[in-house]
Amino acid sequence: MISRTSLLVIESSVFVGLASFTEDATSGIGAKCASFQDRIARNIKTDALQIDDLWSRVFCAQKNAMEMGDQYTFLALAMREKFIVSHHTGKRDNENTDVFVADVAKRVPGRVQITTDNFPAYPATIRHHLLERLDFAVLVKQFAETPGLVEAQRRYSPAPFIGVQIKVKAGNPRRDRICTSHVERQNLTVRHFNKRFARLSLGNSKKLANHRHAMALFVCAYNFCKVHSTLGCTPAFAVGLASETGTIEKLVEETSKNAK
Repeated sequence: MISRTSLLVIESSVFVGLASFTEDATSGIGAKCASFQDRIARNIKTDALQIDDLWSRVFCAQKNAMEMGDQYTFLALAMREKFIVSHHTGKRDNENTDVFVADVAKRVPGRVQITTDNFPAYPATIRHHLLERLDFAVLVKQFAETPGLVEAQRRYSPAPFIGVQIKVKAGNPRRDRICTSHVERQNLTVRHFNKRFARLSLGNSKKLANHRHAMALFVCAYNFCKVHSTLGCTPAFAVGLASETGTIEKLVEETSKNAK
């Protein structure tokens, strides 16, 4: 069994390696990682998926231009295996949601249970691509409306949590698998190890393409190189896509060898 100290050392070394890439190198290896993930992450067998999205900005504050301002990274996480099945970055709209969910659908065979938050685009899109093999629920977290809510939002502090509302949208989802906590924790991991997602900082991406490449590099490193503290192995090993723990060096070599 790997000790907690060893896990922290491995985790630190994996993502310190990522930080050494320049912007140009990130673009190059990021494109290769995206191709590698697209080719390898197929037929993922999992009991349940959790879907969420996290905010970032590209170049500047919100603008109408499609490749500037607010951008959202959609994540589909295998609940037990912690494997990031799919990701996509773009505006938080129906078009980008459809691109993301279509990608999820082709990677997970058979019947699957999915839980999302209350984003309006999810129900219709998920049912469209997965209805015949879908158990789907929306979990809405409820927070108290307090006089200090505006100030709390300004400081990125949540209002008091008072309960959840579950809405079944398709099939017969198991109640013990209706959850978004794991993917929300994954959002924290993304922000922690990727400066481009940090709030109130100057670390944001200047180009959408670079942002997507950096995310592709992170996802590959997380899936194939990071030993998850809950699993004691990498997420790729947990879903049967790897036989050993990878390194950044091996990842770069493998993605470069098989790059299109």
